[in-house]
Amino acid sequence: MTISGIIECSTCEHKIRLRHQVGYIYPVSVKIACNGCGKIIKGHVRKANPAFDFPNDIFHAKYEETTQTVSISTELPVLNGVSNIDGPIALSPFIGIGQILGFENVKKFELKTKEFISFYEKHYNSLITSFELFESNSWEHYLMEVKKHFRKNISLDLKTFEDCTTIAKEINKDFFSNLATDKYKTDFTSKLQNESIDKVLGKKTDLVNLKLQLDSFINLELEFSKGLNLVGKFLQNIRSFFPVIALSYNGNYLKQYEDKISLTTFEFLDLKELYIEQFEYLSRISALYFGLINLAERNNFDDFGSIPDCNELSDYFKKDNGIKKDIIKKHNVLNDYFIDTLNSQLRNGIGHLKTKYEAKNQLIKYFPNKAPEKVNIHKEIYLIDFAILVYEQALKVKDSLEIISKFVNVIK
Repeated sequence: MTISGIIECSTCEHKIRLRHQVGYIYPVSVKIACNGCGKIIKGHVRKANPAFDFPNDIFHAKYEETTQTVSISTELPVLNGVSNIDGPIALSPFIGIGQILGFENVKKFELKTKEFISFYEKHYNSLITSFELFESNSWEHYLMEVKKHFRKNISLDLKTFEDCTTIAKEINKDFFSNLATDKYKTDFTSKLQNESIDKVLGKKTDLVNLKLQLDSFINLELEFSKGLNLVGKFLQNIRSFFPVIALSYNGNYLKQYEDKISLTTFEFLDLKELYIEQFEYLSRISALYFGLINLAERNNFDDFGSIPDCNELSDYFKKDNGIKKDIIKKHNVLNDYFIDTLNSQLRNGIGHLKTKYEAKNQLIKYFPNKAPEKVNIHKEIYLIDFAILVYEQALKVKDSLEIISKFVNVIK
């Protein structure tokens, strides 16, 4: 079922025809670029009648001729060439994206999403409360909260950071089990654990020494809490991420969609800070990964093998987070794991230097260079591809909590 209407921009009076394929997740934020003035029109799609809620602009359901048509989808991405067009030949987002993902994958995604949202709506607030209790080291109250809402059989006698990380990572799995595909879990989550922490579980003395080394430049207890906080931020906005998650069902984590696919659930500023925070966190945690892998491969957590840029682990950590990816690229396991999620030029452009967002075509132009002769040279990434990076980062933050928990529990 599709519902439609007209939104009139309060700034320039430009009119946009909206077409919404009725879904099953509400309310969801909607961000639409006005082709008249470039403003981002913000509202919600909701279950109530009328379904469209744009408090700062004018909406009505009467038919009018317009020069701009936007398909709104709360669960699926929009295939521009076949859905964001006017007339009877326009395809719904379901039919449009089904041509790319395959309709079986779309149905699989829909089933997983419904399972997730049912669990999420019952437990998200309790999860955030548990994160806050964890961050305050209030282990007794943390365990009571977990026992009440997530693990009825849990013992209240645990009460250590190490024990509580085990509980936290398992509860995270409850939420993420329907947010990551089986392929991601095999090719990324399991593969990294198999090549790092799982290979050195029997080397307790070396792991204790690795922890002592890490303590000189990183506080894993604090980082674990920061990771939980990032998981909370991601899940807070999860409704807007569903069109992005749908695309992961094609199994290609390097594919870029550019201007072929658009989103109506995000704008650039909604994602910018989360990208930066997750980038910085993952860059720091990569020091632990290198220590574990060095120990597994060469029986010495300080030995980077043929990588010439590091003599020991402390050298690696002292490098700027933006430079760490240059080292990661030289190790096959970590390069394959992080893929494009630690793009330092993108991070510098949107975080330190200059960025321009063209809302009409959802194009992010970032300027990564400080040198005067290059300062006006920009690179580009479309909103859909940027959102995919943020989603994949979030999965890797969740992965990191599992590895940290295994690590600290081996050496306790």
